[in-house]
Amino acid sequence: MTVLLSGIRPAAPLVFRAWNGVLADLWQAEIAPGGHGRYRSEAPRIVAVLGEPPSPMHLSWDGAEATEPVRVFYVPAGADVSTRFTGPTALRHLDLHFDPGALGARLAAAGREGAMDRPVCLSDCPVALSIAELLADEIRNGTGDPLTLDSLAYALVGKVFGRAEPISLSARGGLPEWQLAALDRFLRSELHRRVAVAEMAAVVGLSESWFAHAYRQSRGETPHRALQRMRVEAAMTHLSRAEPTLAEVSTMVGFADQAHFTRAFRTITGRTPGAWRKSALQQDCAKADCFSQDIHG
Repeated sequence: MTVLLSGIRPAAPLVFRAWNGVLADLWQAEIAPGGHGRYRSEAPRIVAVLGEPPSPMHLSWDGAEATEPVRVFYVPAGADVSTRFTGPTALRHLDLHFDPGALGARLAAAGREGAMDRPVCLSDCPVALSIAELLADEIRNGTGDPLTLDSLAYALVGKVFGRAEPISLSARGGLPEWQLAALDRFLRSELHRRVAVAEMAAVVGLSESWFAHAYRQSRGETPHRALQRMRVEAAMTHLSRAEPTLAEVSTMVGFADQAHFTRAFRTITGRTPGAWRKSALQQDCAKADCFSQDIHG
């Protein structure tokens, strides 16, 4: 998680607990006049401002600001969020960081597919705050077993997302850019092996069927086709050199065998890997000859 703070300092040691794809942080801080912060995490999270109202926290993201001070809010993975505070104050808050795949599966099972992709801000949420206080007590006292902690954490999830309207695919317009970027990074790091669509969906916390539709709406091709294109692009880098062999390149970029590699390469580029390599090496030789003539001419 990336955090930039100004006028905010810890007032007590951090208390944390991890279980079943959830990491809980319990913070106490002192806020100076004009205190503010910026935050970005690759894990989706819920933050609850504890204690008596009113909340001193104002929240903004992507250039938009919540109209009222927030008590409980959900932040999607990869989203940039800023906070500012009214006056000097003390602050207690509970942060729950979720494994994207686990949270996405729970929301999908509850008919909330796609709900992970947008922030939720609540200013009036007494039941959610009561659950957050109970969970904070269990974490602070170290008494909660994983079943109790999990039950309270997902009870809080239910109250937070219960206040958010489900997002239809047509309204969402596919996957947001941060999800596409996260997926691209994952796929490029895993080109050496087979990657199932279910794995891709888990990276962005969606069900397999929802992910496949949303991806196609965003990129105009299936996830499988996009992965093949990445494999072929990676293969081109290797083929631009005389070594390794075609069979070795096929294995390096994750194709089942050389025949599969050749079919996919020809489908995307219109040429076989061997023909593409020959052309690329000839062009390199021609460039080298031109360079030599320029030097000695």
